[in-house]
Amino acid sequence: MSQSRRTIEQLLNKGALSVEQADAAAIYLEVYPSKRTWLSFFDKALLIIGAVALVLSLVFFIAYNWQNLGKIGKFALVEGALAFTIALYVALSFKQKFQLIRQLLLLLASIITGSLLALFGQVYQTGADTWQLFFGWAVLITPWVLIARFPALWLLWLGLINTFLLLYLDIVDLSFINESYQSVIQTGILALVNFIALNLWLIFLDNKHNISSQALNSDTATNALNSDTSISDSSLSNLPNSRNPTNDTVSRAQTGLHWSSYLVGLVSTISITFLAIITVFDVDSILATLLSLLLWGGWCAFMVWRFYIKQLDILMLTYFCFSTIIVVMFWVIKILPIDFDAGTFLFLTFLLLGMITYAIKWLFAIAKADNNHPENLEVSKAVDTTVYRKGVDHE
Repeated sequence: MSQSRRTIEQLLNKGALSVEQADAAAIYLEVYPSKRTWLSFFDKALLIIGAVALVLSLVFFIAYNWQNLGKIGKFALVEGALAFTIALYVALSFKQKFQLIRQLLLLLASIITGSLLALFGQVYQTGADTWQLFFGWAVLITPWVLIARFPALWLLWLGLINTFLLLYLDIVDLSFINESYQSVIQTGILALVNFIALNLWLIFLDNKHNISSQALNSDTATNALNSDTSISDSSLSNLPNSRNPTNDTVSRAQTGLHWSSYLVGLVSTISITFLAIITVFDVDSILATLLSLLLWGGWCAFMVWRFYIKQLDILMLTYFCFSTIIVVMFWVIKILPIDFDAGTFLFLTFLLLGMITYAIKWLFAIAKADNNHPENLEVSKAVDTTVYRKGVDHE
């Protein structure tokens, strides 16, 4: 539930808002998607789905007609599609129009590049290792990743890097390292890469996202005030171009992490959790175990500081709780006797239920305490003030 919605429900429970006023406040704070929002969503969604389907149709067409197409025909189709995509991107870039389409064109060009590399390896049977395909793919599309500034393309690039590392670390010769440390080092490299990626996402993408959201909220609030369900005509003149305290407060309530940040956070959580439990059964070295748990503890400290102390985020804290429960359960199983009996399983069941219950209560307590945060009380006051103005104007 968004902070804006919780604020409105809190005012309703206190009797500070009537149902009619709550509807006006919901429109003002964009709790319910507007018609324009839905149209924009479907427009972008259908555009993305259609573009990706078009590229995949090229791949399936070549695969289906593999025996009927010669080498030149196969390469002509793929390279022609790549050249057309880049040419269209350059043409639109000169006109400085259709930013989303330009970003999608670079995404499509990146996918076609991977198809071209796979086609080259299949036709000429180069015998290259699989990791070389993903590494070369990631290297070749890196300039487009930097130019596009498109989260979906960044996720594709990060996925290629993770796939490359998984395949490469599985075959690389680490004989110079003690066998007890090899699996820890391999998993630790993956965890470190994804942890760095999460920090870069938070530093660059979400800072820009918050600034853009504040600017968008200002425009949206103006549109809402111009509608029939507007809060107040008299407050309209203060919102668009001035630093209205009410508008700033609403903007802070509505800003949050970008959707791609949650995906990167999930990948980071999975990799670091696997690092913490890999030494449970496969590694007997005490030093390797302490090293993996130390890295996991550092990740936990970062999650608490970043998403609980600095900027509250319930979903990221849920990832933290999930990782903690998994690690604790694995290590408790490790400590318990090997010959499990009914009492041991009962103990593990109660332990799991207890940790899940405590985590849920903790997350609910954080969300409830966030409603009473001074900044959120400003949101409540802002909503109450604007709705009161609306009532005065109608009277």
